[in-house]
Amino acid sequence: MTVPSGLGWPPSDPAALQAIPPATVPVSLHRLSYWPGVWWFATTGVEVLGGRFDLAPPFGTCYLADELEGALIEKLLRTPKRMVSAEQLDRLFHVTVEVRRAPRSADLTATTLTGLGLNAEIHTSLDYAKPRAWAAALRHAGWRALRYAMRGDSALLQRGVALFGSAGLHRRAPAGMRASLGPLDRIHAASLLERRGVLVRPLPRAEDLPIFRPPESSR
Repeated sequence: MTVPSGLGWPPSDPAALQAIPPATVPVSLHRLSYWPGVWWFATTGVEVLGGRFDLAPPFGTCYLADELEGALIEKLLRTPKRMVSAEQLDRLFHVTVEVRRAPRSADLTATTLTGLGLNAEIHTSLDYAKPRAWAAALRHAGWRALRYAMRGDSALLQRGVALFGSAGLHRRAPAGMRASLGPLDRIHAASLLERRGVLVRPLPRAEDLPIFRPPESSR
């Protein structure tokens, strides 16, 4: 049985979106990537599935997390897992963003938004049509980012920032931000994942796999 969504569409009047409380953006944010680039702004036309708050070209959205734990959730735990390979962690780059001047960010975790048609499905729904419509409406209303809860966190306590910009890869940081790039600390990442019941183990090597020989009677 299909249950109708309780999440409403954004109001058509941009002025109504000014009632959303502004978010307090942390002074540092985190992002994980399999390639040594920092500023990737995803759009609805680039990936088959894409992200929850992707914008249509020529605009895009860059997803950042308040904490490294949140970045791990965004990258590895968007669907539940019991195990992650150590080799996968070794492939990841860790981007740390210093926020010197925060963009004007709408707080979609505020408790006063029910009257605008928002509920927790903005963070959890697998149908991205409405969340993307909200992102587009917020950008049009003058917001430069939005703050959201991460669906991969069963407690819905981890927070992310969806930053709006022009679509594609940026070589320079947005105004008011500075980024540093380095390898992910596998030991620290593993401790954060294992705290969530997700084991980190190396992939088995071919020489370590047992060889089973059929019994003599079946030869």
